[in-house]
Amino acid sequence: MLKAKAEIVVDNEITLKRFLHDVDGLKYEMILANHDHLLPWLPWADKYEKFEDMLNFTEDQIKEFDAGRQFGYNIFYFGELVGSIDIHAIAEDDHHCDLGYWLDKKYTGKGIMTRSVKALTDYAMNELKMHRVVIKAAPENNASISVAERLSFTREALLHDEQYLINRYYDTVVYAKINPQTT
Repeated sequence: MLKAKAEIVVDNEITLKRFLHDVDGLKYEMILANHDHLLPWLPWADKYEKFEDMLNFTEDQIKEFDAGRQFGYNIFYFGELVGSIDIHAIAEDDHHCDLGYWLDKKYTGKGIMTRSVKALTDYAMNELKMHRVVIKAAPENNASISVAERLSFTREALLHDEQYLINRYYDTVVYAKINPQTT
């Protein structure tokens, strides 16, 4: 079973802290405030109708983290909650995983997500010994695609009609990075 750190210091501005209930209220309000910013890319943005939904999500994430199946982190920028990032779809036997992430609209354009994704990719490869790390995004999600490309992820595929969101199917672009230490 994989075990991950509860906290990853990205740099002197950014820290990743595992999902716990300590910021549920702030995170819930942030998701509501960013609903229109998130929904075109993230189907879960519509699932937080009540604060209880956030509590249940966090509780599930705590269990997944403790069981080594998924590692979710809140992103803190100068101590302020600004988004989240996670390692999911972990295939421990095959040594690969996916990364997912979102950022409060007010904090875009500061390099926060690029640095966070780089740190979590490095962590997945160096500490968790993942051979392959994948980022999936809608082809129109320029911000997410830019993060993958800035970090030298390779565009591998376009999956047609892979995601169902807002009453229609959407394509997904797949980017991957291979760990040079495991080849």
